[in-house]
Amino acid sequence: MLKRQPITLCVIGVLVAVALSHASHMYFYGIRTSTVMFLKTLMYYLLLICIIDSPQRLKGLLKTIAISSSVMILLCVIDYVGIFDFEFIKHVSDRDGVSDAGEVIRVFRMRGTGIFQDPNDLSVLIVTTGILCWYFFNDPAASPLRFLWVVSMIILGIGLIYTRSRGGLLTLGIAGMVFVLPKYGKKAAIACAVVGMAGVTVLAGRQGNIDLNSGTGHDRILLWREGLSAIKSPDLLFGIGEGQYSDLAGLAAHNSFVHAFTELGLFGGTFFIGCFFFAALGIYRLAQFQSKNHGRPIFRSRELERYLPYAGAILAAWCGGMMSLSRCYVVPTYMVVGISAAYLNLAGASLARPTPLVYWNKQHVIYLLGVSMGMLIAFLIFVRIFAH
Repeated sequence: MLKRQPITLCVIGVLVAVALSHASHMYFYGIRTSTVMFLKTLMYYLLLICIIDSPQRLKGLLKTIAISSSVMILLCVIDYVGIFDFEFIKHVSDRDGVSDAGEVIRVFRMRGTGIFQDPNDLSVLIVTTGILCWYFFNDPAASPLRFLWVVSMIILGIGLIYTRSRGGLLTLGIAGMVFVLPKYGKKAAIACAVVGMAGVTVLAGRQGNIDLNSGTGHDRILLWREGLSAIKSPDLLFGIGEGQYSDLAGLAAHNSFVHAFTELGLFGGTFFIGCFFFAALGIYRLAQFQSKNHGRPIFRSRELERYLPYAGAILAAWCGGMMSLSRCYVVPTYMVVGISAAYLNLAGASLARPTPLVYWNKQHVIYLLGVSMGMLIAFLIFVRIFAH
């Protein structure tokens, strides 16, 4: 069964990598604490893919996420604009460079509650929730109350602006391109990207000012460099140890893939990438089936057919967000992975000829290793060019 669902195999592989990252340094306390910590996340993931065994349950989970996230973001917006002061919500004033007069420029940014207190974290949640709201608004079986989802999307858009997150805006662009691509083709996706970039440059203010040579953008590249410089022999295979990146560089990597490679080595970094590689591969194959069928249904379930472009957009949004966030071990990341795995399980069973969409075999392992090494080399080249 693990071969028939390699996403689950990769999540279990991350657990093994967490233990080995400390075992390779004979740090026994770290083995116990880190393994127990990630084991809880793994249990959540396994419960999710076991319980979500029908399109109705998948839709119910997605609606729960959309409603609860929208309510939380609404409370944050109310607090941010000063309508009501909630004691459990605290926003943050971040440093945003230095003016020509030598004065420090600060920007007031909206934060969420609980595990979403980083504005960049919150922005990725906002984009993901917006995709779900659009999915439910377009539900042909919904009642006239579906127009409430439009209200939610307006609030989410306001919240995204208040986070002042450049990464959130990039995440929105990535999700939009992936959503448009299977439905309208490459030309439409490229056109949307060009129009979006032009609009961002003019309208988005701080969020549209993305500079890799100075400011926070360059600071993050320097953090990537610190991590990538550390994964040399003997830490190349199993990494420096889970939770050790901050001790190495002073802060987290602000890139989940660099973070995984550094802390878990090639072994764990490859399994972490595999969680998203196999999910993306399965969704891509479904999109290919759909394209070759010239618009005719490929599933016995209409709801699974309708969810396909949204599944790709959510996965792309979360991967895009992880390029500027270190979220290798947290529950929301594996919630997105679990939803993708559950959807692919249901989709494979709903095809005219039920079959696993991805499979753990020699060919796919070679693909995964190639993608993993390609990403690592790309990060090394990128850091070499821009870190100074």
